Amino acid sequence: MGILGAGSNRVSEQEIFLTTTPEATETHYPIPHGTLVETVQDVVIGSQWNITDTDYALFHENNEMFAVWRIQNGESHPDYDLTIGLRNSHNKMFAAGMAVGSYVLVCSNLDFSGEVVIGRKHTRYILRDLRGLVETAFSKVQAMRILQDRRIDTYKDRTLSNTEVHDFLVRSVDQKVMANSYIPKVLKEYRTPQHEEFFRDGRVRTGWTLLNAYTEVFKGVHALTLPNRTIKLHSMLDVLCHGSEMSLEDVSTLEPDAQAEDYTFVDRTSFN
Repeated sequence: MGILGAGSNRVSEQEIFLTTTPEATETHYPIPHGTLVETVQDVVIGSQWNITDTDYALFHENNEMFAVWRIQNGESHPDYDLTIGLRNSHNKMFAAGMAVGSYVLVCSNLDFSGEVVIGRKHTRYILRDLRGLVETAFSKVQAMRILQDRRIDTYKDRTLSNTEVHDFLVRSVDQKVMANSYIPKVLKEYRTPQHEEFFRDGRVRTGWTLLNAYTEVFKGVHALTLPNRTIKLHSMLDVLCHGSEMSLEDVSTLEPDAQAEDYTFVDRTSFN
């Protein structure tokens, strides 16, 4: 079925490289989808990580691209692999971007937590800046892995009352994590998870159960909306289960470089 699941306008990597890129204008400098893919591939492999699985999708007459890769470096966690999400547009809908997230092994649920995120607008010096942005972001991946291990343990340890869950569902609609119509679906997945691994000690539901209830339902949403949805979701779950948002500062002193006005780095609330 692939990382993105059924449908999703999935295409091969070769088709990504064969798409036509519009000519630049005075204010808009689109880059080939394949250039983003190749740049990130070079950085990942050069950093001694392996790309173990890939999935690609094209939308709106090939003007919008989304890709997800599973990556490993010899270390492993029993619950998840790290993933990289990429997106690029030729129609000014969003910046060229990269986000690092998780792929839950037992159920193929996909999410992005937002510690390692870049977005570079299609302005004049995008090709000059792109590789450096990717290298700086990817240098934080090992720290993110440690943080993600701690985050999952924190979610698993936090039992939730029915009142907390119901309140969380409503607030997630307010935060545009999902539409109101998704509440019954998420609640059903939370109450009766499809995998026993989402319980603690057999039948105890936790923050981990709630996260996977959302991401199970999100298998049916548009792939391009998934990073923003799940970044917001993790921010909310961090506060619910940990008391505050968890961040790379907990495991690393690395700070993002000075920011140019036409790109964003490590934005916990968006993948724009």
